[in-house]
Amino acid sequence: MTGDRARQRSYYCSAKQQAIIARRAKAAGMTRSAFMVACALYDEPVGAELLATASERKALLDQLKATGEVVTRLTAPLPDLGMSVIDALELLCRLEAPETDP
Repeated sequence: MTGDRARQRSYYCSAKQQAIIARRAKAAGMTRSAFMVACALYDEPVGAELLATASERKALLDQLKATGEVVTRLTAPLPDLGMSVIDALELLCRLEAPETDP
């Protein structure tokens, strides 16, 4: 089948992203190219467990919890208003510009 031969392709990323890719590819025992292809094409590429270290996963989970708390506070009814912060903001937007939706 023609066109199956590997060819060089270019992708843009920051220097920091490139360094992370290089570090994780090396840890997986792969070239950067093979690592990127495996990560993009397969559900569980070799070395996928290295995509986030335990400390990175903990930091992500901590951020997720913090984000959930913020969302809860934004959507919970405020005792003095009987509406959430989001609802109050929507009301203010409608009062300021009734002809447009917020």
